[in-house]
Amino acid sequence: MTDAGEPDRLQLRPTMNGRRQLGTTRVANEVVASIAAFAALQVAGVHAMYHPEGRQFDRIVRRSHAHRGVRVEMRDDALHLSLYVVMESGGNVPVVGAEVQRRVADAIDRMLALRVEEVNVFVSEVAFA
Repeated sequence: MTDAGEPDRLQLRPTMNGRRQLGTTRVANEVVASIAAFAALQVAGVHAMYHPEGRQFDRIVRRSHAHRGVRVEMRDDALHLSLYVVMESGGNVPVVGAEVQRRVADAIDRMLALRVEEVNVFVSEVAFA
């Protein structure tokens, strides 16, 4: 569910540690989405990422292609992320959603130094054990 509103790659902010800039670093939207999905999957209460366009048996994915449950948009030099998750039954939706938002924003900031404007979490399904 990556969005192609921007070119295929996002440009990272250069770091200047007393050196001249040697070039640019760009990252694919799929990489941003993968980082966001991995961070979301680490939250207790998140069962999987949701992939509505998938076939019935692989619609809910845990690891491979997990980034498909994330939409990435770059607007006004800031990331806008939408995550579609499958929650475990019995979880507290507001608490789990807030933790997903916090962890995703932290992971993107730590790994890519990109400004995250918003992380929207959509509970698309509940997994009953």
